[in-house]
Amino acid sequence: GKGWSPMFWQILEDKKQIPFTMFEASSGVDDGDIYMQKVLELTGYELNAELREKQANFTMDMCLEFIDNYDKYKTAKKQSTQETFYKKRDKQASELDIDKTIKEQFNLLRIVDNENYPAFFQLDGNRYILKIELEKWGGAELIDFTDMTLEEKKMVLEWRNDIGIKKWMYNTDDIKLQNHFDYIESLAGLHNKQYLLVKKDNNYIGVICFTKINYMDKVTEFGLYANPFKKMLGVGRILEELSIKYIFDILKLNRIKLEVFSDNLKTINLHKKYNFHEVMSKTINNKSVICMELDKCD
Repeated sequence: GKGWSPMFWQILEDKKQIPFTMFEASSGVDDGDIYMQKVLELTGYELNAELREKQANFTMDMCLEFIDNYDKYKTAKKQSTQETFYKKRDKQASELDIDKTIKEQFNLLRIVDNENYPAFFQLDGNRYILKIELEKWGGAELIDFTDMTLEEKKMVLEWRNDIGIKKWMYNTDDIKLQNHFDYIESLAGLHNKQYLLVKKDNNYIGVICFTKINYMDKVTEFGLYANPFKKMLGVGRILEELSIKYIFDILKLNRIKLEVFSDNLKTINLHKKYNFHEVMSKTINNKSVICMELDKCD
């Protein structure tokens, strides 16, 4: 997979496992000694922007792993197998075949760029441009806590009691099963709280919640956490975007508030990426907390 745009070429080949290789820079074409190889798992539904984000994050994770475990990876190995090369793609490579179905050409639609190299087809001397984007929820299913099955309720409780999740909560105690059931039951009919389980591509990916919903002042607080038992690239971004869309488009509110521990830098940076800004700090349970807000007009 040397040469140009190897990930996109392999997506066109209907591959979902994309190899990434860290190798020594050399004068030849991608022929340096190899330090590390890993495989990026794709769902088969990502579009261009999400693919590029996964590619970037996966690359950065490999770089950080190399630095943190230098003794393990410092000895490179020679390349030994048969080389394969991909040529450079141009704008003409985004042309659709009008005699094929959308399903047959979905992988091509996944890798086109709506602005720089959009999909197009030609008919009777005319050229037509097609643009593709995910529907509002990005193919995700939002399940209200009060509508969850028994197994889904137990699954969410297992997530919530995981050390990687509860350490960022104000209440770090394990929640008992009956207390969990009672709380879910108490949500029925409430207008100032809503908890949603998020499912995407047949995977349960996380939870988003809205509390202190005030329809008069058009403001709410929100929080999220990802499934701690399934490693998924970009899941924080998906949950964040779903939350913002739901608050502004469904709840019809104008302001979002949140609170996050000051040492939870990954989550703080995620919120800042979506234009949340810090408004104040405070101390809860002897821990520093950052208060952030986002207005609809931001």
